[in-house]
Amino acid sequence: MVSNQHESMWVALCSGLRERLSSASFQEWVEPCVPQRLEGDVLWVQVPNPSNRIWIEQQLAEEFHDALGQAGLSHLKLMFTVTANVKKTAPAKPGGSPTTGEHPAIGSPSPFPPLFHRYTLDRFVVGPGNQLAFSAAKAVVDNHGKGNASFNMNPLFLYGGAGLGKTHLMIGIGQALRTRHPHLAIAYLKVDVFFHEVTSAIKNRNTEPLRRKYQLNDVLLLDDVQTLRSMERTQEEVFYILEYLLQHGKQIVITSDNAPQKLEGLHERLITRCKWGLTADIQPPDFETRIAILKKKLEEDFFKDFPSVPEDVLAFIAHKAKGSVRDLEGLLNRVIFQSDFLKVAPNLEVAMSAFQGQSGQEPGSTVPMERVYRMTAETFNLSFADLMKKKSRQQSVLIPRQVAMYLARELTAASFSDIGRSFNNMHHSTVMNAIESVKQRMGKDPDFHKTVHSLLNSIH
Repeated sequence: MVSNQHESMWVALCSGLRERLSSASFQEWVEPCVPQRLEGDVLWVQVPNPSNRIWIEQQLAEEFHDALGQAGLSHLKLMFTVTANVKKTAPAKPGGSPTTGEHPAIGSPSPFPPLFHRYTLDRFVVGPGNQLAFSAAKAVVDNHGKGNASFNMNPLFLYGGAGLGKTHLMIGIGQALRTRHPHLAIAYLKVDVFFHEVTSAIKNRNTEPLRRKYQLNDVLLLDDVQTLRSMERTQEEVFYILEYLLQHGKQIVITSDNAPQKLEGLHERLITRCKWGLTADIQPPDFETRIAILKKKLEEDFFKDFPSVPEDVLAFIAHKAKGSVRDLEGLLNRVIFQSDFLKVAPNLEVAMSAFQGQSGQEPGSTVPMERVYRMTAETFNLSFADLMKKKSRQQSVLIPRQVAMYLARELTAASFSDIGRSFNNMHHSTVMNAIESVKQRMGKDPDFHKTVHSLLNSIH
C-alpha cells in the first residue's frame, strides 16, 4: 500500500505513462526510476544512470508532461538525480544541486515544463522541410510589440507529423519572447491538460476563473489542437479564450498534426480562428538535414566526454531513422549509450545492434531499388516501363524519374553509378544532377516536398 505522498504521485504518473509508452519502453526507462522525496512542487526521482536520465529528458519529455496533466499534477516539477556511485554524473550547478534540466528563472517562474528546457530556437536545425515554419517563428519573436508587421501571423499555426519539431518551435518562440520581454505573461497549454482543467471546473460549477486564467496572458501556446475533436465543452472554452486574445492583439501559436481545414470534428468557428493568421507545415527532414541534426545534438554538453561518432555511423543513423527528429535523436542516443556500456568506440556494428534493438528490424535489410521505382511510378500514375526509359525528356516522365533516383539514394546503399546503371547505364553525373534538381524543387515547392516525403515514408 502506498503510504507516502511522493510515492502516490509517482504511481499516478506511471499509470499515465503506461498508456503512452510501449511496454518495452516503459520497462526500460521508467520502471528503474525510484521516487525519493517531495520538496514543495518538486518531485525528486532517482534514476540508475546518466543514460536513463538523458533519455527521459530528451525522448520522453512530452509523454511525462502529458501524464502529469492526466494525473492532475501539472504543477509538479520533476527533477532526476543519478545514483551516486555512477561515474558519469551530471555536473553541479553553482548552488550545489545537480543539473537535471531545470530551466533557469528569468525574473519569475518559467511557464514551460522543466523537461522542455532544450526547446530553443538556436537548437532547431533548419532544412527545406521546415524553413517556412522556422522563419515564421523567428518573425513572431522579432515583430512582437511592433504594429507595422507586413503580414498577419496571429495565430501562427504549425502543423506536421509527430516528432518533427512543432512543440520545439512553439516553446522556442515562448522562450525567446520571454528572454526579450521578461514581463510578458506567457502560457503553455496542452489540450489534454486543459481538458482535465475544464472537467474539474465543470465539476465545481465555475468555469469563468479558468477562462480568465488564460485570457489574461500576452502569449498563448496551444499544443495539439487536433485532440479537441472529441471534446465539445473544451472546444467552447478554447474558442472563447482565442476570441478574447485575438480581439486584444495577444499572440497565439497553435500546433496540430493537420492543417486547419483538415481538422475533423472541430467547430467551424474554431477552425476559422485557426486560419486567420499564418499556417506553416513541417515535413520530415531530408538526409542532409538529418545529418545536421545529429551533429547539432552531439554538440550538447552531455556528449562531450564520449568518443566522437564516425561519419559512417552518422550516415547509417540518418538512413535508418528518417521518420522523425525524435526517432533520429533516439537512435543516436542508443548508439552512444550502447557503445559506452560495451566500452568501445561507436562503430557500425554497435549502430546496427542499436537499430535492431530499437526497431526490431534486421539492420542489413535494404529496400530493393525496383520496389522504389515501381512505387514511384505508381504514385505519379506512370507505367514502370516509361519511368525506366532513358531517352524520354517529357516532364511527366523526367520528374518522376528524378524522384525515383532521389529515393533510391535515400533508401538504399546504392551509389550514383549503381542508380545510373539501373536506368539503362546513365552516367553517374546525370544521377547526381537529377537528385540535386529534386532537392532544389523540394525547397521551393511545398506540395512537391510533401509528395516526395510521403512516398519516402511509405516505402518499406
